[in-house]
Amino acid sequence: MPATARPASHADGPPLLVASDVSKRFGGLVAVDKVSLSIPRGAIAAVIGPNGAGKTTFFNMIAGIYQPTSGDIRYNGRVVVSGRRKMRPDQVMTLGIARTFQNIRLFANMTVAENVLVGMH
Repeated sequence: MPATARPASHADGPPLLVASDVSKRFGGLVAVDKVSLSIPRGAIAAVIGPNGAGKTTFFNMIAGIYQPTSGDIRYNGRVVVSGRRKMRPDQVMTLGIARTFQNIRLFANMTVAENVLVGMH
């Protein structure tokens, strides 16, 4: 390692991702209820929970797919969502945030190897 380089510290700068009191309701269903978190730069974090706990809904709000009912989300100091202001998913992607959708369908007319190679495109 060059003398000028050093590993990133979790204390270097403001948190990378901050969610404050984020909630999402679908009619009478509360999918996410006042979630707050702060992820430091250089950290590896996980959101775990049972099916239906709101994990995917939360990530959809971070990615700009869903508008939270309340709360705000900041990434690298930039507002992703705050009040009625929300970045579009393509704008969020330019910040370096993207998500993939689970798709378990295979192409019946392709071999296993060909199905795996589809992911390269």
